[in-house]
Amino acid sequence: MIIKDLLPPTVMFATLLVFSGIAYPAANNISVVLMRSEQTMTTDLIVSAQQRFNQIRTYQVMMRSSSPQGESKIIRYSYQKPGYVRMDFTQPHSGAVLIYSPVSASVKLWPFGLGTLPVLTLSPANSLIQDDRGHRVDQSDIGVLLGNIRRLQRDGTTTLLGEEKLSGRTTTHVSVRGPATMSVEGVHRYDIWLDKYHGLPAKVISYAPDGQRLETVLMDAMVIDIRFPVDFFTP
Repeated sequence: MIIKDLLPPTVMFATLLVFSGIAYPAANNISVVLMRSEQTMTTDLIVSAQQRFNQIRTYQVMMRSSSPQGESKIIRYSYQKPGYVRMDFTQPHSGAVLIYSPVSASVKLWPFGLGTLPVLTLSPANSLIQDDRGHRVDQSDIGVLLGNIRRLQRDGTTTLLGEEKLSGRTTTHVSVRGPATMSVEGVHRYDIWLDKYHGLPAKVISYAPDGQRLETVLMDAMVIDIRFPVDFFTP
């Protein structure tokens, strides 16, 4: 068996350049090309996730988030285009239900459970239903998240960190960092684990420009294009 049978074409080509005396300048150019190819491939993973989100009409997922300050949330999150959101809380405020309607551009909140009093009608900008970082229910879906990641990615750097197992699922770990100190909604860097089955995020960690971890979000038991009851978002 000869050498060319053992080496991939790009490696063999670089090897021939070295032994032919053209060596380092050309070999370095090959490395740059390979690095750019990896960057494009990695970028495409986020683009593919956006395209996948554009194709779906509904999804439901169990969201588990935590912060360095010890705050944690467990929410069954349901979404239906063109922007209906329902959150059923397990932690904190167990039993509370929050529903956003893009038709009325308002939020209904049942603090003690659906069908109980009081029922509050609020603006999505109301601080009562925003977290410490100002997250709004009408800007909480995966499509918004992927859009924020893409904004950092355009002039920033994207690194493919390989495949990892996450709760039995195969995921691809990607890190996206904005240029200089650029941030989007206070986030300078995202670590994203994309589920290889459906191509959407299964875990996301966000970081501030100073490197401090802001939030870790796990998305379990995702069901895509689920059929919700007719009155699920309009009880």
